[in-house]
Amino acid sequence: MRRYVFAFATSALFSLSAFADPTFIDRIEGSAAKCSITGSGNATEASIAQRDYGPTSKRYKAILQKAYEESKECVETEKPSIKPFLKEEIAKYPQLRPAITEAYASWLGYMDWLSTPRGWTDESPEKTSYEAAINRLKAEIDTM
Repeated sequence: MRRYVFAFATSALFSLSAFADPTFIDRIEGSAAKCSITGSGNATEASIAQRDYGPTSKRYKAILQKAYEESKECVETEKPSIKPFLKEEIAKYPQLRPAITEAYASWLGYMDWLSTPRGWTDESPEKTSYEAAINRLKAEIDTM
């Protein structure tokens, strides 16, 4: 799991966009990606433990419990960290308030969904709604 976080952090550090001030969209996409990677890695570890040790083993149950705790912790840490940027974005672009609010609301729903460990390929209405709201916000920004 740590190698996924390290790879993500390293790629962000060395990308050109890491030197620019991140936008509101960058921040919510980054926080969603962080929790998605955390949850997916933990879900994979739990799946491997279940396969190797069985669904009733103490090892599997401990790894599964850790997966739930880490996924929830990631979401609980990220949610409050975005609020100041939300207010700042609305203050900068009051004409985009409906699109920003919709994107934020969809992000909150997606983050709630991510509070449970999920596999790499899991899809949901929350994720689809979040991605659509981000695309609408990007379109609104592009038409300004």
